Amino acid sequence: MKNLFKITLIALTFSGLANAQGAVIAEEIRSYMNAESSDEMIEVKDKAGKTHYVRSAATTSTHHIGGQNTSTNTVVFDAFNAHPEWKNMNVVVDWTGSMYSYVGQVVRWQHVNKDKQLMNSMVLFNDGDDKLRQGRHGKQIGKTGGIYFPDHLDIEDFLKTVATAVDNGGGGDGPENDVEAIIAAQAQDQSGSDFVLIADSTPIRDISLVHQIKRPVHVILCDHVTPDYITLARTTGGSITWPGGFTDYSQVACTTHHITICEHHHTHDVACHVH
Repeated sequence: MKNLFKITLIALTFSGLANAQGAVIAEEIRSYMNAESSDEMIEVKDKAGKTHYVRSAATTSTHHIGGQNTSTNTVVFDAFNAHPEWKNMNVVVDWTGSMYSYVGQVVRWQHVNKDKQLMNSMVLFNDGDDKLRQGRHGKQIGKTGGIYFPDHLDIEDFLKTVATAVDNGGGGDGPENDVEAIIAAQAQDQSGSDFVLIADSTPIRDISLVHQIKRPVHVILCDHVTPDYITLARTTGGSITWPGGFTDYSQVACTTHHITICEHHHTHDVACHVH
């Protein structure tokens, strides 16, 4: 009985710590969103060559979300600053343990640039609400779950959902259910807006479902490019942004019954592949 009591106490202790983590992450995001920013304006041009001005979302101090091991690169800021044509996008975010700082960047960018109408909706996915505890067969392609729809226009609802998603799971294994989350966002939204996926380079468990996505996916990778994300961007006619680089996979129908996929890089060279 004494051993059972100890086991129960340990379980409750770890459960309390896990539940506390979501609240901590939510408050760190709140602090980051409200942090003082510079008045610097960034001049950028969209695909049509029109000039836009966006406010820098950089803060005057360093902010960590989710611990000291969280990367501080600004790839999300950089991507949205570089693409003022991205308006009313459906933003889908990998919400596993390594990604907490990046949703912070999305929320802060929108808060600082309210007039830009960045988001139509937001979806968070944590790859199955800790289904790893159920064994390898606990995560099924297309049915992994752990997908959340916070109200990005209501900061209190948003932070509450953020905390719940953190407490319910943080991934636990390598592959993640990116495509399932995008399909869920597609079913939820009838506006026809493109998707922005914010993720890291872990494999996509359900890449086999990519043809169910009917709109372009613009991938923002917080580290390096891997084959699954190239497949996702190319198949949907989207793009990939990563620290220091960008490739556009927009599809242009030609008159000779084939599709030419042109890759537009930051260096402004264009490589076209005929399919």
